[in-house]
Amino acid sequence: MLSILNIIYNIIAPIFIIVGLAFLLGHYRSPDPRVLSRVIFYLFNPFLIIGSIAKSDLRAGEIGSIAAMIVIFYLLMAVVSWLLARLFHFDRKLESAFMLSVVVINAGNYGLPLSEFAFGPVGLQRAVVFFVITAILANTLGVFLASRGTASIKRSLFNMFTVPLPYATALGLFINLGDITLPLPLERAVTLLGQATVPAMLVVLGLQLARVSVRGRWRPIVLATAARLVIAPLIAFPLAAFLGISGITQQVVIVQASLPTAVISSVLAAEFGADAEFTAAVVFVSTLTSIATVTVLLWLVM
Repeated sequence: MLSILNIIYNIIAPIFIIVGLAFLLGHYRSPDPRVLSRVIFYLFNPFLIIGSIAKSDLRAGEIGSIAAMIVIFYLLMAVVSWLLARLFHFDRKLESAFMLSVVVINAGNYGLPLSEFAFGPVGLQRAVVFFVITAILANTLGVFLASRGTASIKRSLFNMFTVPLPYATALGLFINLGDITLPLPLERAVTLLGQATVPAMLVVLGLQLARVSVRGRWRPIVLATAARLVIAPLIAFPLAAFLGISGITQQVVIVQASLPTAVISSVLAAEFGADAEFTAAVVFVSTLTSIATVTVLLWLVM
């Protein structure tokens, strides 16, 4: 079992050092986070996906099981978040941000190091697949959820096809399945752009948190955090068993499904007109709260 001190020292502390520095920059210099958000969305993130898929060596059957788990899980969480938003009578813009905060998982800058630390290289390999698939969903279903706060259903669906992630995924698969070796300059460019994604996302989070006001909004923030960290594992455990996922793959997918809200939710909210301040606040609160919930969850699955 991972100790809470190890989680804080090895995973949480590096994240909050970067977020804290960006927060100070945002507080004292007030740069516009939307500019960096677009760079992440249209440049850094696609190359992270291309590099991850191109280098994956898991078998198709195992990838298929992970993919099925994630797709069903995302849809179930979308339904749960929609029902909660309607129950508490959120307006349309807050409803979209609330659903986005509950559905989109931080399987990247949180999930990857956590899986490597808890389950070793074998766990990390499965976590990368989980991250890639959730990134695709975040940039398709997530785009739809973010867009519907201010756009029509037709426009929201159209926006799903204007994002680069599905095309980056197809390119990564083409490189992987075709056993293509990229020229060294291109390979290094792909790697460098992919490596820029995580720190850039954390910088955007810090800049957005410098603008956050949670006054009078604690109820939806706490509700979204509870859905992400408590309801999610209650769904993930029986779903993994139902799909026949076992062993270390089961451990990884359950833990990954129960992580806090992803930074990309704030990027999507800022890009497509949802409530970016709300999503940033949920990212912050859920990440901090997950120190306790993830530790308990690891104890249960290991």
